[in-house]
Amino acid sequence: MEFPFDVDALLPERITVLDQHLRPPARRPGTTTPARVDLQQQIMTIVDELGKASAKAQHLPAPITSASRMQSNRHVMYVLKDTSARPAGKGAIIGFLKVGYKKLFVLDDREAHNEVEPLCILDFYIHESVQRHGHGRELFQYMLQKERVEPHQLAIDRPSQKLLKFLNKHYNLETTVPQVNNFVIFEGFFAHQHRAPAPSLRATRHSRAAAVDPLPAAPARKLPPKRAEGDIKPYSSSDREFLKVAVEPPWPLNRAPRRATPPAHPPPRSSSLGNSPERGPLRPFVPEQELLRSLRLCPPHPTARLLLATDPGGSPAQRRRTSSLPRSDESRY
Repeated sequence: MEFPFDVDALLPERITVLDQHLRPPARRPGTTTPARVDLQQQIMTIVDELGKASAKAQHLPAPITSASRMQSNRHVMYVLKDTSARPAGKGAIIGFLKVGYKKLFVLDDREAHNEVEPLCILDFYIHESVQRHGHGRELFQYMLQKERVEPHQLAIDRPSQKLLKFLNKHYNLETTVPQVNNFVIFEGFFAHQHRAPAPSLRATRHSRAAAVDPLPAAPARKLPPKRAEGDIKPYSSSDREFLKVAVEPPWPLNRAPRRATPPAHPPPRSSSLGNSPERGPLRPFVPEQELLRSLRLCPPHPTARLLLATDPGGSPAQRRRTSSLPRSDESRY
């Protein structure tokens, strides 16, 4: 990939490592140094053009590599330069590889969730005109040595079929562990992260004690047989013994009240705020005639007998003589 400026002078090494600062590498001795701002702008142009070419090759709707993304994330970009071809004395770019550490939740072989932060392959591109010439393997191997990782320890973000074939051909990465996200990991990813936990001292002590003097197992506790549904009664005999017998009220309150026949059309209730709803009698209703009859039949109190005996006007004979007079004579008195 060619550019209008001198790529060979901008990137002195064959493989240049760029971080989020996108600073130009150290200049060779004896070469002229242009303005620092111009060099950084040229590097940003290279990163943007490489991102567009990679998105076009992978049929992506938008580039996933750009200068702005590099500045906002702690990613590392390995840029491979062509040192042999020098069109117009300006040099060319072969491809790039972008990596970065990400915190992921991945599934292992037992489908258990694990929180890891591996080195991820985020973007990988080699120009179509120089593919199948070993440039991709050279760039990938340089990255592995620089980051000090093994191929099976990497996580690849949405790899293409070409990248999967590349990893299978050069690094024998074939069996993948299924994931629910877009990252792909291969068999052996958890080999260096999960080890068999050592038994604790307490567990070892208990295991040795059980081997020397094993305790007999406790006998199983027998539960009472379950009662059939038909034997269950609503009340137990003990509850019935403590039931209180209702005491009959004294006469005449023990008589059942006469139930009045409700009217066919009850009177409408008043909706005024001053009226209160009617309440029923709190005690059993006794008719007036029955009450008077009971009072006549009741024997007089001893005190009442004494008063009647001492009062001549209150004697029964006097009451009878008074009641026998005609109505006109009674009015005189």
